[in-house]
Amino acid sequence: MTSTLPPQHSAALTEAVARFTDILGADAVLVDADSVREFHDPYEGADATEYQPSFVVQPSSVEEVQAIVRIANELGIALWTSSTGRNFGYGGSAPVVNGSVVVNLRRMNRVLEIDEDAGYALVEPGVRFFDLYEEIKARNAKLWISVPDLGWGSIVGNTLDHGYGYTVFGDHASAVCGMEVVLASGEVVRTGLGAMSNSTMWQRHKRGFGPSLDSLFMQSNFGIVTKMGVWLMPEPEVFATGSIICHRDEDIAPLIDALRPLMLDGTIQGLPLITSSPEPQDGRVTPDADTAGMPDRAKLSATLPPGRWNARISFYGNESLIEARRTIVREAVAHLPGVTLELRSYRGDVRPEEVHPLDLVPAGIPNMFLLDMMKKHLGERVGHIDFSPVIPFDGECAQRHEQMVQGILAEAGLVGGFGWIANTRSLVGACMVFYDIDDTAQRDAAHAAVVRMCEQAAEWGWSEYRAHPSLIENVTKNFDFGNHALRTVYTRLKDAFDPAGILSPGNHGIWPSAR
Repeated sequence: MTSTLPPQHSAALTEAVARFTDILGADAVLVDADSVREFHDPYEGADATEYQPSFVVQPSSVEEVQAIVRIANELGIALWTSSTGRNFGYGGSAPVVNGSVVVNLRRMNRVLEIDEDAGYALVEPGVRFFDLYEEIKARNAKLWISVPDLGWGSIVGNTLDHGYGYTVFGDHASAVCGMEVVLASGEVVRTGLGAMSNSTMWQRHKRGFGPSLDSLFMQSNFGIVTKMGVWLMPEPEVFATGSIICHRDEDIAPLIDALRPLMLDGTIQGLPLITSSPEPQDGRVTPDADTAGMPDRAKLSATLPPGRWNARISFYGNESLIEARRTIVREAVAHLPGVTLELRSYRGDVRPEEVHPLDLVPAGIPNMFLLDMMKKHLGERVGHIDFSPVIPFDGECAQRHEQMVQGILAEAGLVGGFGWIANTRSLVGACMVFYDIDDTAQRDAAHAAVVRMCEQAAEWGWSEYRAHPSLIENVTKNFDFGNHALRTVYTRLKDAFDPAGILSPGNHGIWPSAR
């Protein structure tokens, strides 16, 4: 057995291994290098020295989480929490502080409650999108979940990191209703109406009596969330989903400007995904093609949806209302030269095998299609680091953003999957800068390219909404209003909740004053 415990911290960590083993059992304390490797940044190289975990603990109950944080306080060791560790492109389970102990919550994987009439579920952090979907189907409940592009991750983990899906409740943070949180002291708090021991309203009403605290535990390190309520969408009678496809470079600004009023007035439901895919010199390649030996641009075109620009949109509910929405959208984009509107319709209870692969996500069906396409066309050892700014829902801004990204990628000799998730008033960037994990120079070039993108975005007044650990300081330094007053507030909160700074230190740039 090869230990991964850093020598400079071996005394405290060795004692921690023994004490954690006593309370969790040996199978829930992972110390050998092979077991711990999964909890590193999945896209780092073998030569990586930063953001390295020491070992991993996997509690299966709230009481075990409480015991872990109390021991960490006694020994002065840093913990780093991950739900399933599938946050690829943003570091996976990699901690900001080297030698942190990863508290991985996969074993806390129970769907605790599903209420079909009220449309909610209560889940533990190890529950994946696949798990909740399958449980709903097993109960024959007429409910839909919202899923991100890859369904293997944790519902809680994705939500706490402000993740997105694409259906009506696609803004996952907005669908939260009630949390249970273990604080650094080991105390357990329930937010909202869950603070009443006999509450029947915990997942039905978002605010309790006094300040609402749920957002305080998102993108922070003030506690470990062990339960979370999430609102679900009633299964629609029918739904239609598909794409608005444009083919010219100059189409992006008018396309974005045409979509904005349709989002503001609710004609388009859910959150559209708008992707950019520069045309290869020899034309686009279909997803089922053998792209071995082809240029990277051709491989990318096989991985992404068709068209220079592709806006995936969806409608849910009554068939006559869907047809009316379809007509409004068709008329709104008719002025775009060569535009194509492709929509496919399904029953609300459609089975996954009946759905076009590109339609699975807006159908609320978890899947791995995007990762499968990435590996098929870009290789099994493809990695990516993500650049994810929030920009105005404005055609000129979108065009400037895309040109900046593609220009930096071209200079670096890289390709990226680029697009935006459309909210009503903003576009959330979703740019994956691809590289070969085993190519150190290419990996370094990808990281440097994203740093350049972050700097340019900041000059335009835009900030990332999520970031890899190596980019956290690049992001937080730009929140400079009032001499970085917001960061000062975060530090005061950290001092109050976790004065020793044991919980995920440095997460989203939040540190106790002692650090």
